[in-house]
Amino acid sequence: MQPFTSSSLRSFSPLFASSSSSSSLLKKRIRTRNLLLGKRNATSPAQNNCFVISNSSNGFSSGQQRRIKNNRSVLIKTRGAVLDVDESIPSAETKGSEPFDWHSQWYPIAFECDLEDDAPYAFTLLGTPLVFWKNKGEYSCVADMCPHRLAPLSEGRINDKGEIECGYHGWTFEGKSGKCTSIPQLGSEGQAVETALNSPRACATPYYTKVAQGVLWCYLTKMDGTKTMDDLPPLPLIPELDDPMCVYQDMFRDLPMDYSTLLENVMDVSHVPFTHHNSVGKRENATPVVLELTTKDKKVARNGFTGKWEEGPRKGKYGTQYTEFKAPALMRHTLRTDQFTTLTVVYAVPIAPGKCRLIARFPFIFKAALPRKLFGLFPKWYTHTNQNAILEDDQIFLHKQERMIETFRTVKNEKYAKTCYMPSSADVYVNAFRNWIVDVANGGPSWPEGMSTKLPPQEETREALLDRYHSHTKNCKSCAQALAKIVIFRKFLHVFSLIALAVTAAFVAACLSSSTAWVSTSAKALKPSYFCGVLSALAAILREKLGQLEKKMRVGPYPPPRRPPSIIEKALDTAKLGGALST
Repeated sequence: MQPFTSSSLRSFSPLFASSSSSSSLLKKRIRTRNLLLGKRNATSPAQNNCFVISNSSNGFSSGQQRRIKNNRSVLIKTRGAVLDVDESIPSAETKGSEPFDWHSQWYPIAFECDLEDDAPYAFTLLGTPLVFWKNKGEYSCVADMCPHRLAPLSEGRINDKGEIECGYHGWTFEGKSGKCTSIPQLGSEGQAVETALNSPRACATPYYTKVAQGVLWCYLTKMDGTKTMDDLPPLPLIPELDDPMCVYQDMFRDLPMDYSTLLENVMDVSHVPFTHHNSVGKRENATPVVLELTTKDKKVARNGFTGKWEEGPRKGKYGTQYTEFKAPALMRHTLRTDQFTTLTVVYAVPIAPGKCRLIARFPFIFKAALPRKLFGLFPKWYTHTNQNAILEDDQIFLHKQERMIETFRTVKNEKYAKTCYMPSSADVYVNAFRNWIVDVANGGPSWPEGMSTKLPPQEETREALLDRYHSHTKNCKSCAQALAKIVIFRKFLHVFSLIALAVTAAFVAACLSSSTAWVSTSAKALKPSYFCGVLSALAAILREKLGQLEKKMRVGPYPPPRRPPSIIEKALDTAKLGGALST
């Protein structure tokens, strides 16, 4: 997965770059760990107020957060499988520290430009359905669940008071506290409605949210009145975006892969010349990749790690590339030259097991004015078609790869280090990230209690994996509006082409009719028919070209640019059946 830039600027883009006795001992340790966790959870104070109506924000999932050290291997139970990490990359000491709290972090949700001022926006974060809406310039967020009958609030509307109204029975909720303000079935006055409105059970669960650098963010800890926004940790922002000479491109897409798979992929710089050959990479640019950690003592810290690739991409053409993983969701590559600074910024937002949202930003800081002016020549929706194509270079095999690894873990009970053979330093970042997941982050995202942590079944068709409409277009304001205009214009061209063709046929018929006295059969009299015929043909050709563009906004093409199409693929594409062939 790589930077997604318009073709005129691709050259500036950074490249992403056991025995039975030990088994018995392991089971005893797991039982001890479970008892400790159960005791701690049982003694946690219960909260009974309007703000908290669900389980603890730590949300330990079944099968997660059971960590055991066994000599040189660190084992953790995740999705019912035993994982291990490469301890050649040491982790920061975590003994005695609190478990990593996945919910006490800021996560990006969407670009503000894609949100509607008068409509709710639904999104699932860490398995928790949420609804966002805007009221008097500020966004609110509550759990997407009406406490009445658990209907999703996102299917309702924003009323005149700026409150969210459930579409099922009309209950309304204030955004900052989640307090229920109206229950139509009880009327507006009287003891019954007053008692019901004051009940904590009538409240929606509110969460912290804010907008910064054009992005809507969420802090998935329930607002209980004890903390203000100033008490929360800082947002994981990109300082370079505030540079007045900075221009940038933004992209998002919901991906059919796990959060960890996405982050591992964008950290892996050595795949670019091969996976992205003929898109943003070239096989001939491949060289041995030597990565090293630059974090203190070359350890993986609680908040992530940093590293560098001394030679850098494109055989050192742009110098050293620096990488930072800021836990839990941000990865950035940085290249600095005398002419420009460019970054690849990826936020991996965990939605559910096997599904995540990629939010990518590609800042360019040019010292010259001309490149900054040229940067915005292409409309956003057009650059998104190119960026989607680059994402799809590896989307299919990443989806299948993680399920293959899952099979080796669960069925064959193999450790990751045995399943995957990684002998080179090109995998230093991947190993460092897996160490962080195990040693710091409890084995992976903290899903709601009782939620299955198994990956969903593998998609059976390429069409599903290359879908663009549901994963991007319908939630991108620029692409959705462009698609609507293309569809309307194609309908107009279809009618125009038929009318022009009919006029052409009428002129030709009139010229060939000997009984038509008002028309001459001379070449001069046939010129209007020639003109209408050409217009009809041009309209048909333009309509076909727009149809291809419309298709690109709905589903990605296949095969990827790294290999030529097979005979069958080429034949089906010629027959207009290609682009999303069945496996």
